[in-house]
This record gives sequence, C-alpha cells and structure tokens, in this order.
Amino acid sequence: MKLKSLLFGSAAVIAAGTGAQAADLPTVEPVEYVRICDAFGAQFYYIPGTDTCLRVGGYVRAESHYVDGHPLRLFQGSPTSDAYNNWTTRARGHIILDARTQTDFGLVRAYIAYDMTVGPGAFTTPAAPNYDGGSAALDVAYIQISNDWGTYTAGHTGSFFDFFSGYGYGTRLSLNDGTGSATLFGWTFAGGNGFSLTISAEDAASIGRRKPGTGAYQGQEFPDGVANIRVDQGWGSAQLMGAVHAINTTTSTELGWAVGAGFEINMPGGWSIGTQGGYSEGAIGYISGDPGGVGDFDAGNNLNTSWAVYAGIKGPLFNPNLTAWVDGSYITADDSGGLNYDNWNVRVGAKYSPVSGLGIGPEFAYQNYSSNAAPDLDVWGVMWRIQRDF
Repeated sequence: MKLKSLLFGSAAVIAAGTGAQAADLPTVEPVEYVRICDAFGAQFYYIPGTDTCLRVGGYVRAESHYVDGHPLRLFQGSPTSDAYNNWTTRARGHIILDARTQTDFGLVRAYIAYDMTVGPGAFTTPAAPNYDGGSAALDVAYIQISNDWGTYTAGHTGSFFDFFSGYGYGTRLSLNDGTGSATLFGWTFAGGNGFSLTISAEDAASIGRRKPGTGAYQGQEFPDGVANIRVDQGWGSAQLMGAVHAINTTTSTELGWAVGAGFEINMPGGWSIGTQGGYSEGAIGYISGDPGGVGDFDAGNNLNTSWAVYAGIKGPLFNPNLTAWVDGSYITADDSGGLNYDNWNVRVGAKYSPVSGLGIGPEFAYQNYSSNAAPDLDVWGVMWRIQRDF
C-alpha cells in the first residue's frame, strides 16, 4: 500500500508540473496564407490583411540587331552608315503591378509598368560607343475608377487617340506610327453592346506630340482635346477618333487637328487583321512619328498637312506554337513652305513559343524615305529576340 500510494503521488506531481508548463507556453497567432483572387482573372491574389487584389508580372527580353543604310531619323545631315553602329544589342526587364479593389464607390485600380534597359533603341554614334550603363524609366502609371457613371482614367497611359500600331517587334526600324503613352485625364462612358465614348485632356509634351516647325514654338498653354467612339465585340474592334491641338507661336496661337479610324478583325484559324489611318493639319504627332521632321507648321506659321495608314496581319503558321506577321505603313507630309516627303515601311517576322510565356524569333524590316529636297534613302535591318513573360 505504501508503494502504491507513492507511485500515485509521484504521477500526480508530474501531471501537475506538465500542465503548468503547458499553460506557460506562448500562444501562436493564426497564420493568414495568401489567398487566390479570381474576381479579375488569373494571377491575382489578395494582399494579406486587405481586400485588394494584386497581380505581379512582366517580362525579360534580349535582342540583337543589325541595320544597314542611312539612319532615317538623321537623314537631314545625310550621314553615311559607316558613321554609326550597325550592330547593337539590347536587354530589358519590364515589371508590372496591377492592384484592384472593389469598393462602394466602384472598382478602384492602380497600374504601374517600369522598364530597366541596357542598350539603344536606335542608331548610336562612335562618340558614345558604350551603352552598358543602363537606364530606368516609368513606362505606365495610372489610376482608374469604374462605376455606374463610367470609367475615369488619370495618369500616364496609352493615348485615347491611338488604336493600332502593328503586330511586330520594330525596335530599331519601326513603322513611325507615333503611338505611345501620354499623361492624361479621361472619362469613358459604356453605352452597352460593346460601344463606348471617351473624352480626354492629354499632355502633348508627355508623349512627344508637340512637333515644332521652323517657326518659334512657344510654351504649352492648353492640353490637347481627344475623343473617340469605339466598339468591342466578338468579331473584333473598331474606333473613330479625333484630336484638337493648340500651337502657341511667337506671332499667334493656331489650332491644329487630327482625325483617324481603325479596326481589327478576328478571322478563322486564329488570324487577325488590323489597320489604322489618319489625317492631320498642324497635329502630325497624332498620326505618325514625323520621320521627315516637318513639324506642325512652317516658317510662316501655316499649318502643315499629313496623312498616314498602317496595316498588319498575324496568325499561327504551320502549328499553334509558331506565329508569323506582316506589317506595313505609308506616311506622307507636306510643309506649306515647300518641303514634302514620303515614307514606306514594311516588316516581316515570326515567333516560336516552345512553352507558354517564352517567345523566340527574328524580324526583317525595310524603310524608304523620299522627298523633294534630298535623294531617296533606304535602310534595312534584321533582329533576333528572345522574351520570357511571367
């Protein structure tokens, strides 16, 4: 009996001690794991502790280019091709952040795209042969609010005038289409059945659309007014657009303008065809990159005229992993002072995607520039690109 009492007593002491130690252990807080947000498509997840959905993405790209002929952007000085680097390389890292929150005020979105680049996008001179220092620049940054009143967009993003700029790469030899990102404040009203109307106040200087002529271009006084009517349906998309552009010179303030139209059609077999055309008086930056450099007005402050058209077709070639495209453009401009020029561009390329998100392929391009003030200039090039999207 004494032995049994001793054993029971020892067990009670041990149990009491174990319970006391367990009570003294720190409490582990519950872990909030990352949750998938499927409200806005794939790749979104909830930022922990918030109701905001975030997507992180981007791409890494490497390119090699060879270009021969007169550099069109520098044609006025008539440099020979030997004075410039024919072969160049380029590497870029592109990061995007897309944050969306559904609120009582509507869907609130913030979008950022940032580029980090090593290598030139155009011809470089022997005077600056090294371009390995790299550069970093904000590509896109805007806030968007969507509710029953429409969609309000504020920030640096694609101009509401732009619609189609081709399907190909075009790093060093582009179509000179003039499309890009502008700092703007726009409002879009959705009318149903895929139709929408947008009006926008856009900063022409932020997108390079302040094109001076031989007259004295003064400071920017007003934003440009841009509007479009657009339809997006199962067959594709189409758009009509217009812009009003204030030109402040030493003698007067002129009003330039541009109009355009474009469409993109989805065809059988995964093919697409797209085009955009436009005409401008004193607002050449809206329809082209102005490779001839005539600007918006001449020495007498008369408005210069220009029109341009771009078109392209792309689709799978032989198998779904191989995509091919052909793009072309024609630009003509007339300086009221007497200069006029024509610019032809064509590019053909292909991309092989052995796995999702990886693209490898070449592109061949040719440009011709002719004017009444200089001999015809021709340039051709070939490039190779590999890109990993994530």
